[in-house]
Amino acid sequence: MRLTKVEKGGGFFQALLIRFISMVSGMRLPDAARIVMYHEDFYGKPMTGWTQAAMRGESSWSVGERELFAALTAKWNSCTFCVKAHTAIALLALDKTLVDAAVEDFRQAKLSSKVKAILVFLEIFAKTPDQLKPEDVITLLRDGMTQQDLEDAMAVVTLFSITVRLADALNFAIPDDGDFSRSAPRMLEKGYVFGKSKLLGHPDHRALAEALRKRVLEGPGTMDIALRQAMAKRAAGGPAVGEAAYDDLARQIGLAAYKITDEQVKKVMQKTGNEKAAFELIVAAAVGAGLYRWEKGLSMLKEAHELS
Repeated sequence: MRLTKVEKGGGFFQALLIRFISMVSGMRLPDAARIVMYHEDFYGKPMTGWTQAAMRGESSWSVGERELFAALTAKWNSCTFCVKAHTAIALLALDKTLVDAAVEDFRQAKLSSKVKAILVFLEIFAKTPDQLKPEDVITLLRDGMTQQDLEDAMAVVTLFSITVRLADALNFAIPDDGDFSRSAPRMLEKGYVFGKSKLLGHPDHRALAEALRKRVLEGPGTMDIALRQAMAKRAAGGPAVGEAAYDDLARQIGLAAYKITDEQVKKVMQKTGNEKAAFELIVAAAVGAGLYRWEKGLSMLKEAHELS
């Protein structure tokens, strides 16, 4: 379900900015941008900070490979918007035939052995993180991958495990292929921030993940901190939230956000009494699901190190 405030902007000046950007670009400002502009201090700033670092900071994975990781994360979560958006960017940085083949079936694509190996790991990480084993990490490390390689790749999938859930829960409008193609060059060059992008070193993913967690799940907001944390835990497979409307939506965000209905979101809006509060709970659930994967991956890295 689309939230009016996210769609039109959280205030007069933000609404003007959205219209201005849309006019200058010649296309509707995508919802992926609108969602980080709305309630920016709560979600947009910590999320874009980590996303920009993970996608455009230093890494042994090329920008094109990281965009491919994002596209496949979207595919594994059945998020049409994000598949199209990140495939369009990857196509500018990698061979078109290779990208198309990888998105169709990465196991059959002519990818490097390193990329194919990490994608096997990342698919489990994204879809069934509880099935990860330390041996999965040990195998990659023995084959020449570094711990930093693993953290860089896991960060991409963690971030887009959050984004795809928000895209589906909030029913992102899907532009036509021409609009995705027009926006892709800007995204490739500038990344995930507005205005000038800064040169980035190697990101401290653990610190950036903690900053996101603390802001969304412990920082000030319209909704009670305990409820935000309960939504996050429920989306990560934890105990039920007391209120049925909250529990139903958090559980669905964790399991399969593409199946979320307008009615589920509407019930949460009615219960909270306003859009900002509903937005906070939806974000909390999505962040909980994403960070569960991040923490699971880090625990496997630690166990692998202890076993080696």
